[in-house]
Amino acid sequence: MPSLIVVQVYFLVRKMSEPEKMLKPIEGGLSANRERFVESQKTWLDSNELQRLTSFQFGAIQSVVFQQKGAQRFFIFHFHQKNTFEIESRFSEDSHLETSNSGSSGMFPARPKVYKQSFPGMTPEQLWQRHLEGEAYAMGKFSIAWHPLNQPYEQILINSLRMTMNYVRSIPFYPFRALYWYFVTRNLVNNRTIQQQFS
Repeated sequence: MPSLIVVQVYFLVRKMSEPEKMLKPIEGGLSANRERFVESQKTWLDSNELQRLTSFQFGAIQSVVFQQKGAQRFFIFHFHQKNTFEIESRFSEDSHLETSNSGSSGMFPARPKVYKQSFPGMTPEQLWQRHLEGEAYAMGKFSIAWHPLNQPYEQILINSLRMTMNYVRSIPFYPFRALYWYFVTRNLVNNRTIQQQFS
């Protein structure tokens, strides 16, 4: 199994190094069940002024993106083997904070100026609160300021993923280090706030 993980990581990183080839429109739109799931969160989304921005397919994952009115905060539904949520504060086109309820957020190390925290099983409300707390802490701790985003969300995402994969590929023997990331680092990110990670 370890050797299989090494090979899979190598090919995954190579593939994700060209993210523009993986990001496509959702043919036929979301399924009725997935649309109903998004609709079930409407009251909460509206209460936080989150407006539907875009949707796309990235590999096998279908994503629906909402943006908070007047802010550079994004709430994303991810549909794959299970439904997960992700929140992003895009401070600039190369810096952001990401909060997720997926257990795989720590699979790859975060590049400089990117901050990650993950709380598996949390609801959108709980996740949003942890995210805002993490955002305030990170901005104060690292003297981060907001800078306007001048490109569509999809292009910002593509650029961000490419930078991340370039960073991963710059790490010597990264496919082998992926074993440590998979079995150890991934769990270190889970249920650890930005405050705990950077105290």
